[in-house]
Amino acid sequence: MADPATNAQESPWRGVDGPRRSVLADEIYEILKSKLMDHLVEPGARLSIDGLSRDLKVSPTPIREALARLESDGLVTKRAHHGYTAAPLMDARAFDELFRMRLLLEPACAAWAAQAATAPQITGMRNLIAEMGEPKSGDDYESYKAFAAQDAAFHVALASATGVSLMVETLERLRPHAQLYRLYYTVGITDDTMREHERVLTAVTQRDEAGAAQAMSAHLSASRARLAGVFNATGGA
Repeated sequence: MADPATNAQESPWRGVDGPRRSVLADEIYEILKSKLMDHLVEPGARLSIDGLSRDLKVSPTPIREALARLESDGLVTKRAHHGYTAAPLMDARAFDELFRMRLLLEPACAAWAAQAATAPQITGMRNLIAEMGEPKSGDDYESYKAFAAQDAAFHVALASATGVSLMVETLERLRPHAQLYRLYYTVGITDDTMREHERVLTAVTQRDEAGAAQAMSAHLSASRARLAGVFNATGGA
């Protein structure tokens, strides 16, 4: 039986320059991720390993490795006897639960970081914020993936600065940034996000535990409001 991926009138993988055969699954991962983040692969669409292997002109092995990474990101799902499919977009309930969890965890994380962050850790977070200021153009994944990665890295770096490994593991399991950037992105949020991060870091640098917690709470509340506006305008996912 013909693979369904080969019967589509216009495969999202056609025209993609396949990676060099010498590279590992990370390049395949980025190719697949870009299609998922830009919604060129619709939520719920099947991702055939054999079909992707043919379209991208690589062996199935790096496809499997990339799909496993995307599953850990929450961007694809795997079911026994059905293979991989693009994960559904976050719905209104999941969106609300995610921010409720983050508002419980991350202000405490910021306060702990204000106690424990080392000078090199603070410098590292300051550098991440500076990198987020690089000019952005366009509204596709390629134009914002660096910003999204830096945004996520700031929150993970703050968690690392607490010295509490369980906090890092918990935030990584929530995978908030991959899901939220897949839901919505606009260049207009970058300046707001940077300013909010700067307020958090200023409080951490000053060893102001209450101020750090308050700044993180304000950042998450503002982020929630920005994205909730899009949810309300579109009727949610």
